[in-house]
Amino acid sequence: MENTLHAASHADNSPAPTTPRPALQKCVVPVAPTCFLLDVSAGANIADLCAYIREIARTYHAYGAANLTFIISNAQPLQVFGFFSPANQRAMADSLPIELCYLFASESGVVQCTSSSRTLTYWAKYFAKAGAR
Repeated sequence: MENTLHAASHADNSPAPTTPRPALQKCVVPVAPTCFLLDVSAGANIADLCAYIREIARTYHAYGAANLTFIISNAQPLQVFGFFSPANQRAMADSLPIELCYLFASESGVVQCTSSSRTLTYWAKYFAKAGAR
């Protein structure tokens, strides 16, 4: 019983920012120490989302992380608002030596890209198409 209580008290020790942003916390869900599920609805504020990811990147970099991975199953809302543009990707990394990685997941498989990849915008457009999901 003591182990159960101890484990429960330390269940959420992720270094992710604890700023109360319930809407953004539903969009960026931690699934592993440096891996997040990025689930954005069409009405999400992309500027706030980018600022939140920048805050996460700063926090994880302070703890020594070299990269962060985001799993995306619906890229369409992100693509529409320019989330994958090179300028926006540079702004989110905020000149930190941290790599933002994206896993585009669909029924046909998974494609991995990094924020510095020249193919990021291509894969984002591909997975944003209605038939690609």
